[in-house]
Amino acid sequence: MLLVLLVHYTAGRQLYPIYDIEGDLLIGNLFHTGINLELKSISIVCVNCFIFISGYWGIKFKLRSFSNLMFQMIFWSIACVVMSIATGYNASNISFNSYISSIIWGWFPTGYLILFVFSPILNSFIKQCSEKELLKYIILFYLLSTIGGYLLGFHDFRKGMSAISLMGLYLIGAYLRITTLKIFTLKAKYDLLLYFGLGLGMVLFNLLLLFIGVKSSPYGYLNPIIILMSIYLFLFFKKIDIGHIRIINFLAASAFSIYLFHCNLFMGDFVTNMWKEINSTFGFYGSIFVTLLSFIAIYLFCVLIDQIRIFIYKYIEKGFIKN
Repeated sequence: MLLVLLVHYTAGRQLYPIYDIEGDLLIGNLFHTGINLELKSISIVCVNCFIFISGYWGIKFKLRSFSNLMFQMIFWSIACVVMSIATGYNASNISFNSYISSIIWGWFPTGYLILFVFSPILNSFIKQCSEKELLKYIILFYLLSTIGGYLLGFHDFRKGMSAISLMGLYLIGAYLRITTLKIFTLKAKYDLLLYFGLGLGMVLFNLLLLFIGVKSSPYGYLNPIIILMSIYLFLFFKKIDIGHIRIINFLAASAFSIYLFHCNLFMGDFVTNMWKEINSTFGFYGSIFVTLLSFIAIYLFCVLIDQIRIFIYKYIEKGFIKN
């Protein structure tokens, strides 16, 4: 979720032009652009890794878990409206229609809800497949995803921001649980090295495109290199044994709330404008450090508020939900 914050922050950072008016190469600006692209490389794996976790463990579809997800979305929509009114930020724009829109603001919550509903079907398919059969299907899926979705822009894939794309990632997560393929059974340090190495390759490729005048970005959730980067970062954490740490599980229980807060229809602009102010105040390098501090502050703030949601839901669950 910290990477989600970083990818949204990076989208607002200025990508400096490589050439000045005279056409001369600006080394300083080239370096700044490289830094921004590296931040993008590091963070763009966020959504993929989030879904890998769901696929690896498998979503257990129950009324209790589904209602908990829905309640979390509704709770944070109401909480953001209250914050907006209390602070006066965007308060004049609050209407019934905008409130309803804020409940499922953004592509990810809607895509994840669809994935959640379809998870029993996916789980049944995964269960009846052998490792080799599941790998063949994933390869076929990503041939279609890469050629159709990434290169040809098929509408249904929506550049990876769709339930279909999340289902593909879910299958990869399930496959990583059972794989014996050598390229996925390396030592953890090599997984981390491949993650950063492929990310650096993306930076250099993007700089090359800019150098020859191509402004179209190769970054995207459907880019197969980005998917490979996501796999190796996920595998790195899968292979390091940190044991059971209570604070991690405590923070993880509220991780989705960070997305629901900073991408909300009412409070999202507040967070974005705060980051812009940090960029203009602290400069190119200082802003990175201060923004990282803001990520921690946002995370802790949301975890604190989310305790209210958890407390309320326990009583709702006890009184109304039996399974």
